[in-house]
Amino acid sequence: MSEPKVTLKTLMRHTGLSLGTVSRALQDGPEVRRETRELVKAAARELGYTPNLAGVKLRTGKTYTLSIVLPVENSEQDFTDSGFMALVSGLHAALAGTFYSLVVQPELPDEDPVAALRKLVEARRVDGLVLTQTRPQDERIRYLLEQDFPFVSYGRSALEQAHPWYDTDHEDMAYRATQRLIACGHRQIAMLNPPAELMYSQHRDAGHRRALREAGLQHDPALTQCSGLSAADGRRLVLELAQRQPRPTAFVCANEYAALGALSAFAELGWQAGREATVVATDDSNVSAYFVPPLSTYYASLHGAGRQLGQLLLRRLDGEPVDQLCVLEQAALIERQSDRLGGPA
Repeated sequence: MSEPKVTLKTLMRHTGLSLGTVSRALQDGPEVRRETRELVKAAARELGYTPNLAGVKLRTGKTYTLSIVLPVENSEQDFTDSGFMALVSGLHAALAGTFYSLVVQPELPDEDPVAALRKLVEARRVDGLVLTQTRPQDERIRYLLEQDFPFVSYGRSALEQAHPWYDTDHEDMAYRATQRLIACGHRQIAMLNPPAELMYSQHRDAGHRRALREAGLQHDPALTQCSGLSAADGRRLVLELAQRQPRPTAFVCANEYAALGALSAFAELGWQAGREATVVATDDSNVSAYFVPPLSTYYASLHGAGRQLGQLLLRRLDGEPVDQLCVLEQAALIERQSDRLGGPA
């Protein structure tokens, strides 16, 4: 004999709450306290309650669909960060136990980014958005603020109006990396940064300049190179910078793919990492531990970032004030090889 179906009345009896409160809690009604919503959802998971989502959508007018906007290249590329699969995985983890599903909205380089958002927002195809690769005066953020549409951005902007965001402190990361390399004896430090129009590229540049300034060293703009940060970009830029006199003795790469390309260039040049020059990377997957040699990295988990973004978006949908939905986290230094000038690998 099959077990009786778990209904709203089952949850009502289990929690001791009214039928209306249980129903509104499952619908994320802002008039229900957060603690009560969590209590009801925990009971629903425990008892195996499965809602009629079609009915819920009809009653609430919500789609219960969220979207993350990710940049996509038109051409075939070698390894880059453009997939952000760990970020998507973290978002899925944050949405577990809710009614929400997640879809990926590609952002093509030749497409008007605001026009692409309008298709989602004005047709109400989704209830909320996650933006990536922010710019100082990001027109997508400006548009969503004007529409009062729920969103959170992976990265900050320079807009005056506050908006929800999660970010890793790239300025601090570049500052600490440069400061540490200076202490290890390096004076010609190259920065392999993302495209200059991106906000986190500008943060990285500011941190690098600050460390040089504090050490009394002159900033050489030619040592800061911006690219798509693919492995091919890393290889090409290191080969080009190696021809300079004086040449760089340290390369700070904004991701592990550029670092992989840098090590490939080292092999072509007959360099040994940690002897002729050193490579330091920003890593989101700890894959740098498996490079030869293993690289010192500033670790910032993309999966963790996805979780944070998902939680912030859910809180925004719950009506929390925007000024409480901004999170800045520090990257953790993982030391693996000697970065001292001329030191052993």
